[in-house]
Amino acid sequence: MAAKTLLELPEEFEKYRPLIEETMKPVVLVDTKVSETSLFQSKFAGDPYFPLSMEYPTNNNGQPLKLLAQINFTEVPKHLANFPEEGILQFYIDGYDDVLGMDFDNGQNQEGFRVIFHESIVHDETKLVQDFSFVKLVDEEMYFPVEREMALSFQAGFEPLSIDDFRSNDMYASILTSIEDDDTLEDAFYDALTGDGHKIGGYPYFTQEDPRAYGDYTDSTIMLLQIDSVGDDILWGDCGVGNFFITAEELNNKDFSKVLYNWDCH
Repeated sequence: MAAKTLLELPEEFEKYRPLIEETMKPVVLVDTKVSETSLFQSKFAGDPYFPLSMEYPTNNNGQPLKLLAQINFTEVPKHLANFPEEGILQFYIDGYDDVLGMDFDNGQNQEGFRVIFHESIVHDETKLVQDFSFVKLVDEEMYFPVEREMALSFQAGFEPLSIDDFRSNDMYASILTSIEDDDTLEDAFYDALTGDGHKIGGYPYFTQEDPRAYGDYTDSTIMLLQIDSVGDDILWGDCGVGNFFITAEELNNKDFSKVLYNWDCH
């Protein structure tokens, strides 16, 4: 398989290559560039595509949620099974909230965040919201993780199961047992399978633990989006990471009402 030639492993783990490569799955890596964007472009932060006919998402206090990310699937490589090939997917979070709209007891509770999919795109900009000054939170907003508007570009790839994924303890059990007494080897293994960075699909990275390891989230195996703390302009708490997950059935049905939202930091 062509995908397997892409996997780089430390020499010490070559003997485990067949086991690790068995877990390989498609991923779309996301690159950022600080830039102004159009209403239709894929972006982190900035102004969203939003029809005047729709009600803008707010928190329970009626304060507007802020666009974290917008993915226009016409710009994304056709590489991930069941993902839309067109339409715009948006992720909004609560910039007034010190935990950014995440519900620790129910990660699928969208009172403090929202995932919205626009399947049919209105191209007449006179029918779109143009003025988002009502969302420009200045003094009151201290927590938003993306500090500057960024345009996105995408690259198709493949990656192995990350060490932080809740399934790795079982999948990599034999490897972890064999290296548990060697700190250097253990560190090298974790570094090789870290799962960090911005991406769609693939496997996640966490600074704490995978929320899907417990509760009712074990079916949420598909990562819709991961935004990492990278560079000077993206920071989740103390160098953390944010992720959004969905089940295969929900994704296939374009049902984004039960997306699991998580972020953590050191």
